[in-house]
Amino acid sequence: MYKDIVTSEKIEYTDYFSDSEGNVSADMPATDVILQFVEFAGKTKLINTAAYTSTETLQTVLDMGMEQGISETWDRLEDHLQNVKL
Repeated sequence: MYKDIVTSEKIEYTDYFSDSEGNVSADMPATDVILQFVEFAGKTKLINTAAYTSTETLQTVLDMGMEQGISETWDRLEDHLQNVKL
């Protein structure tokens, strides 16, 4: 669920686990995410901040392999950006 989008600055949203029909899982923790786009050395730096309601909810997603999943997501984004680079 998107909360705030500021062009060229940031995107704020809450990420939920859901089933194949889009029904939110009450058993899994949500993630509050802020993506910030910052100019850095003539390029755009993306800062991804994820927040959880407790240490326990963070541990739940870590135990599920969240670190590997997000690494794979960023790798796919990097590959995509290289393919569309002008």
